[in-house]
Amino acid sequence: MAQRDDDKLVRQLSLVAYLMSLQRPVTAEEVHEAVEGYGGMSEQAFLRRFYSDRSELEGVGLKLTVERPSDDPFQGDLYALPPENYYLPPIEFDDAELSALHTCLFLLEGQFAYAEPLRLALQHLTLGRPSPLDDRAASTVAVNLLGSGSPAEVASHLIKIEAAISRRKTIRFTYYSIGRDERSEREVDPYTLLYMAGNWYLVGHAHERDALRCFRLSRIEGRITFRSRAEHDFPPPTEVDLSRYRDRAPWQLEDPAGTARVALSPTIAWWVDRMFGGHGTVEGRVDGSAVYTTEYGSRRELLTWVLGLGPEAEVVEPADLREAAVAALVLVRDRHRAGAAERPRPAAPAAAGEADAAPPPSAATPAVPERLVPVERISRLLALMARLLDACGRSREASIPCAELRRELNLSQPALEEDLTLLNLINFGGGCYALYAQVDGDAVTVQKEMYGDQFARPARLSPLEAKALLWALDFIGDRLPIVAERALGSARRKIEQAVGDAAGVTGVELGRVYTANAGVADAVTEAIREDRVLEIEYWTESRGAITRRAVEPHLLMNARDAWYLVAHCRRAGGQRTFRLDRVRSARVLDERFDRRDIDAGQYLPWAERAAGGGTAERASVWCSPQIARWLVEEHRPAERFADGSVLIEIPYASQDWLVKEVVKHQGEAVLFEPVAMRGVVAAHAEHMLGRYGRARVAAPAPAHAAPRPGAAQ
Repeated sequence: MAQRDDDKLVRQLSLVAYLMSLQRPVTAEEVHEAVEGYGGMSEQAFLRRFYSDRSELEGVGLKLTVERPSDDPFQGDLYALPPENYYLPPIEFDDAELSALHTCLFLLEGQFAYAEPLRLALQHLTLGRPSPLDDRAASTVAVNLLGSGSPAEVASHLIKIEAAISRRKTIRFTYYSIGRDERSEREVDPYTLLYMAGNWYLVGHAHERDALRCFRLSRIEGRITFRSRAEHDFPPPTEVDLSRYRDRAPWQLEDPAGTARVALSPTIAWWVDRMFGGHGTVEGRVDGSAVYTTEYGSRRELLTWVLGLGPEAEVVEPADLREAAVAALVLVRDRHRAGAAERPRPAAPAAAGEADAAPPPSAATPAVPERLVPVERISRLLALMARLLDACGRSREASIPCAELRRELNLSQPALEEDLTLLNLINFGGGCYALYAQVDGDAVTVQKEMYGDQFARPARLSPLEAKALLWALDFIGDRLPIVAERALGSARRKIEQAVGDAAGVTGVELGRVYTANAGVADAVTEAIREDRVLEIEYWTESRGAITRRAVEPHLLMNARDAWYLVAHCRRAGGQRTFRLDRVRSARVLDERFDRRDIDAGQYLPWAERAAGGGTAERASVWCSPQIARWLVEEHRPAERFADGSVLIEIPYASQDWLVKEVVKHQGEAVLFEPVAMRGVVAAHAEHMLGRYGRARVAAPAPAHAAPRPGAAQ
């Protein structure tokens, strides 16, 4: 099979070379006679291969023109490849734009699902121009798009779905509906991919429901298959409204059920207005407090959000929602009071090897499969050919270090040598070749042959390369609160103009990202660039307080849907991590600082700050059957029970954060370890009940009593 694929690549590239060398329309008969690989075929076999090759070349952005002479009814179609259909139009990038483009690849390396096509696209766009990305730029920003939950299955699903979207193919798969806790066979017309909070989703027309539906890729089980062998299964979709999934708060994803009013303290009113004002209205008061009014479809999701804000938020109305909040807090209090002084039996022993498992991946080292999308080989060969011929310049020969080519194209040494062998076979007909290249020691020596200059300029981007590039600009542009964002915007406009049709709908939508306002973002990035002390007003959510502090900012890090500033905090006397959207104000001071050793590897996106020098502590938390399915997706289960409840392990670096994390689950999550913190959780719920004036209300009988760890499964 590999040999047949190599033969096809040589044949297709030789067809391109033949048409480029003639620069005139030719008949199919001429192609049959002159192009390497078609000789010896019957006429019917040749026509099948020729039309198939044309289609595949068009798929990588090289479209042949076809014309039928009107003055000769017996003359067959004429085929040509005009230079404008082959060459990528030159794009004049300035240094800031080039640096921004290379920053995309640097930040996404190893974790972006389309990193290989992105690499090739940048190779085409920046041929002959060195990357101006310096060590400073590379050391002050880190991006973690996929977090720690990106299994290989999701990677393979992405490949299949991207192909189905571009080809308009209906797909079939088995899907686990977590809300109904059931598996079923689905048939879907895929419209687009949606990336939100570290997870990939498919949005398409579900045949079973005859409606638009959203499917999380990690819940697709087994293989994805095409329904038919037809070229297309459904017509191009009309305008698809993704606002239901992308632009709504978590409590608004279901059909509206009511309108809630939530009282906010001055400590967080500004933050809710900034982050959630678009999902409702905020009525400010003179003292800085406010009332937030929002529609909701899921009462549980809304209560999870409100209770997670602690005593800084209070449900005002409707009455039944307020009563539900009170009942949830009472259940939290009483479930954590019972037996608080008695140490429960330990959970079942971990499976072999589990105790030695590595700590959860940090934002700096995401566990993501490599090379999720296989690069188009023909595009890689075109990029390598242009790179070799460009190195020759006006000379007939050149020598390029193997390590340089391998780094630029992400190739192993055997793959590089195999590609060079194929390039040596590409010819223009009649024994005329583009180049001859071979490995000589640690370098590749290349000799430019006749017509070689025609391939020294980069070829057009393939649709996949263009998509990968535009996706990367979307991902980074939306998530990079630094000056490079402006350069990314201007670079994108130039690329869209150059690639033309390939810059159409990218097929991927982005969910919201929690970031700072423009003033805070500009101040933070200026301070990082210039090593200047930054004065910030920061809301510490876990403690419900706003403090003013001077920090030495070192690094911006992205984890899923939020940005964090890693800095040395002078008030705390050590390294701390600040979530950027919780910085109320920031001011750059004149004072400069000397950079310190910052341990970014200890950064924990789920907690308030880094665990200074050590790994995260772990809490054992029991989850009722009502929420177990969702929590198991995020945290490792340590024990399962016959009623569907589970015991999970939650890593934490801040006790205050852990308390709020438990309370927000409305009594359906009970902290077992560490035992000493159970009373803290109960006291926190009691304090919140005091705001509602219902601290002494009796607890309702729970539908599921929280079992003791170690109970029979």
